[in-house]
Amino acid sequence: MRVRGQAVAAVVLLGFAAAACTTGGHALPAPLPAVPAATRALVGWSVAVCAATTAADGLRSGIDDVDRTAADPGQADFLDSSIDSYLSRTGSDIDQLRGQLKDVPASGVKGADAYVAALGKALGELQKRVPATTAKQPLAKAREVAAAAAALKPATADLQKAVRGDAKLNASFDVAPGCSPVRQFGPVDAASPTPALVAWSDTMCTAAASVTSLRAQKLGDIAGDDPRFAGFGGFELGNFIGGAGRQVGQLTGTLAPLAPTGVQEADAYRAGLLAALQAVAPKLPQDQQGMADLSFQPVDQLKTQAQQVIDVLATITMPSPDLPAAVAHSKVLANSYDVAPNCRPLGSPPLALPAAANGTDLGACQAGKCQVQVSGVADLTVSGIRFTLSIGPASVRVLQDTGEIVLSTGGSGKFGTAGHTVSVRVTALLDGKAVLDISTE
Repeated sequence: MRVRGQAVAAVVLLGFAAAACTTGGHALPAPLPAVPAATRALVGWSVAVCAATTAADGLRSGIDDVDRTAADPGQADFLDSSIDSYLSRTGSDIDQLRGQLKDVPASGVKGADAYVAALGKALGELQKRVPATTAKQPLAKAREVAAAAAALKPATADLQKAVRGDAKLNASFDVAPGCSPVRQFGPVDAASPTPALVAWSDTMCTAAASVTSLRAQKLGDIAGDDPRFAGFGGFELGNFIGGAGRQVGQLTGTLAPLAPTGVQEADAYRAGLLAALQAVAPKLPQDQQGMADLSFQPVDQLKTQAQQVIDVLATITMPSPDLPAAVAHSKVLANSYDVAPNCRPLGSPPLALPAAANGTDLGACQAGKCQVQVSGVADLTVSGIRFTLSIGPASVRVLQDTGEIVLSTGGSGKFGTAGHTVSVRVTALLDGKAVLDISTE
């Protein structure tokens, strides 16, 4: 009897198991596919596009200050300047956004790339509404521009829709700093990057690079001996002296609130770098007088002060082991570090300057468009406009007549004259050599 009872139980159990595999006679759905791994290229795409999208959505609120001024009779004398400020700022913001979108490399995802193109086109149409001359414009013109900005489709919703259509882009978007995750279903590798650790890595890489640059400052790079830049020597020195303490303060303000990663070595690196910055901060000039006061001092006196600041910055001690070695102690943190846009993946070959399309042929720029490698101090002519360039270890100085701009890697500036607008962009900068993209509008 005991044997028969066991056999019946076995049959019942088998029947239950068979029933669990079907629903009304139909097979259960197949398991969800695994969520793909995030990639550095697509995380970088996501960061750039999310930033541009947020800024595009923010254009709708720009008119608020004008409306408040217009509604207050006591502010009537300030209405013209408020309108001018709004139109000028909006035009500049749109121009900057369009430039950022043009610089975004294709993701390879049709819907996502179409979104970027459509947003750029919509911003171009909006820019046509902004008058070339913003002074003395009527309130109606400001409200016309504001109405056109308000009519832009909510860009964030369209971006999330485009991202959702590709699993690999979705996975990268979900861990990208500054992006709101679009939930994706499916099993996730336990060692996959996390949004918090990608953001931590990106912040730390940026901070470490900034500190390295501060420690490497040299007087000759701040105020060179070339007479063509002599008129800006006092300004550059004053800017450096007055700004060094502020830069250190900004770095400590960035590092202090970073949440622990839970990886002892990585958290020790952050704490060590923060302590090193806090140690030098009291030794640096406080930016309270403003650069104007400094720039009026004799240049030789400014050089002495600048060298004192340089000597203090050189005492900042970088933690050991370095950041790549610290993050390598955790697989999840290492994978997060590898996809962070401002970090170089672990095990990457040494940095190399990319080849310039026109090599070192500065004469190629005369036609108005070129990509050239420049070092030292050099003159070049673009569309009939003459420029002087000075390449330093961390910046590029561009001089045109009496105007100067200073650019770092990825930075761009524009000079308008003689019916042309010349754009200079620093594509890469390494060991005193720069690759510049130059174009004319």
